[in-house]
Amino acid sequence: MNTLLFFDINGTLIKRDERTDLPYSNAVNAFLGTENAMKGVDTSARSDKDVFMEVLKRHKMDFNQRKWEEFLILYTSELKRFAGTDVWRTNADAVPFVRALHDAGYTMALISGELSIGAEFKLKKIGIWNCFQAGGFGEDGLKRFDIADSALSRVMAMNNLPFDSIYVIGDTVLDIQTARHLGAKSIAITTGSHSRVKLLSEEPDYCIDMFSELKDLLLSE
Repeated sequence: MNTLLFFDINGTLIKRDERTDLPYSNAVNAFLGTENAMKGVDTSARSDKDVFMEVLKRHKMDFNQRKWEEFLILYTSELKRFAGTDVWRTNADAVPFVRALHDAGYTMALISGELSIGAEFKLKKIGIWNCFQAGGFGEDGLKRFDIADSALSRVMAMNNLPFDSIYVIGDTVLDIQTARHLGAKSIAITTGSHSRVKLLSEEPDYCIDMFSELKDLLLSE
């Protein structure tokens, strides 16, 4: 099947609420030796590294590689600590849908501001990490388009033929804009950060409330 499907993670595959990013926020608090360091910081559709840099700036600290590496140690520890909890739960009907696409032979990949280690922990928790061939992640760029370019380059390098169709599936207007950037079709899902009204204002190719609504488009055979 010569179609490539890109998925966002938080709010798309993983249910997004106040618990979703506890490992990240705890690691930031531990790094800064404070509490509520993430208060007022908008993390939606941003790279984890970009968010970390903003938090440092709010605390009048400069970013450097040493600080970043120290933070990653703390973050990895928090991911391991939360791995056995229920902070990461499947969003809507994402798991059966992704598994059905995988069984049908689709090439699937990820575009996320999430660091790859966080993405792996989250998607392993809900049992679909191995459904994705590759991805672009928070360490690949500060901005979404750079991350998307990395994802596409990786997938193209792993496949011998060009794709007839490419879709980007996500819960924010930036996912829709990313689809346009890649020359792909956009599928907006209303289960995450942005409302249906806000998503429709960006004129996605499709707007859904549940993944099952895509059955006729992608799983009709």
